Amino acid sequence: MWGVEQLWPETFLIAAGLVQRWRWGLIAFLILYGFGVWWQRESTSALLAFDTKACQLNLTFVGLTAFMWWVSPLSQASGWAVLLQLGSYGLLLRSVNLAFSWALMESGAIGGYFLVANAGASPERWGTAIRYLTWSVIGSALVLLSIAVRLVEHHSLFYPLESGGEWADHLFSIGWALKVGFIPWHFWMMSLYRTLPVAWGGWFSIVPKGALLLNLLSSLKEGGLKLDLWYGHAILSMLGAYALGWRAQDLTEMIFWGSFAQGAYTALAATAGGKEAGWDFWQVYSIGGPLALLYASVPWQSREGRSIGLLLLANLAAVPPILGFWVKLQLFWVSVAFLSEGERWVLIGAALFATIGGFAVYGKLLWRLWHQEAVEEPPLILKSAYILSSIVLLVLGLRGV
Repeated sequence: MWGVEQLWPETFLIAAGLVQRWRWGLIAFLILYGFGVWWQRESTSALLAFDTKACQLNLTFVGLTAFMWWVSPLSQASGWAVLLQLGSYGLLLRSVNLAFSWALMESGAIGGYFLVANAGASPERWGTAIRYLTWSVIGSALVLLSIAVRLVEHHSLFYPLESGGEWADHLFSIGWALKVGFIPWHFWMMSLYRTLPVAWGGWFSIVPKGALLLNLLSSLKEGGLKLDLWYGHAILSMLGAYALGWRAQDLTEMIFWGSFAQGAYTALAATAGGKEAGWDFWQVYSIGGPLALLYASVPWQSREGRSIGLLLLANLAAVPPILGFWVKLQLFWVSVAFLSEGERWVLIGAALFATIGGFAVYGKLLWRLWHQEAVEEPPLILKSAYILSSIVLLVLGLRGV
């Protein structure tokens, strides 16, 4: 009833938590969880809907989690926190009810709090964890108020959502923008990235943010939610994040600032017809973003390694013919086809300026990587990941996929 009987894949995450000291066993249970979700892809229930796109992103998130665990092992407490988040955000990708989505946001935020508190190396980790939880709860509270207004006005909570009125839609937009860290609130989220190990900061910039953004796209229908405030925050993030990335001194922080702008690009697909474009974009970014971040923290400075780094960063900057160019072009096309005329020109103009900012920031990052003192070569697993991902991004880009 209510889809509870369809939560059996999440039991594999419990098993993974029990055996997390043995990485092969943990990864095996993560794979079983991913395939359990895939097995359900044709199933539906009152709270969950399983489609191919949601299952593909779940498998991507599972693979990313397993890879980061191999690169940067976690303590037992941190491991449980990651698995709680993975289950919460995996379900959020498949949620079709706003109240259920809100509950999953809360469980994911609790997992994030314990991850930051336990995995962080900085003495300020507890303060960062409390700040993260506070802002996350405020965002959830605004979404909950939106739900309350919708219920008072007798509006449905099932996706796709119709407009709940000006107040409900504005509360929804602000709460969601705060949850994903759009300007002016993303400064508190940046402290979170500084506290976590680099690999798990990259994980945090992909899984929670991606699940929230893509769940929002799933909730939209033509003539539904009024998202003016959402678009405004997205424009600020697209422009501001690259400006702050340009000024950043640390190489990994340049990538982290860029992650806010990459998330804001999905606002171009925040229409009834933009779900597929948004999901394709995040699928590519989920692979390219964390690997570019790891490359910035552990660069490969041989001739071959520099070529690989060029491809990884060109993907983020959307330089043709790398795959990142095509998925961003698809976002532009969605905004042209589905947004109103005023929204269309404002968002496209902001995205074009942000694209120029991306060229500048990632170009500066590459120049600094190539001109810094030589460091130790990365381990074999990172080299292999750099090579494989860059080949995939280039080959698929050349095919125009």
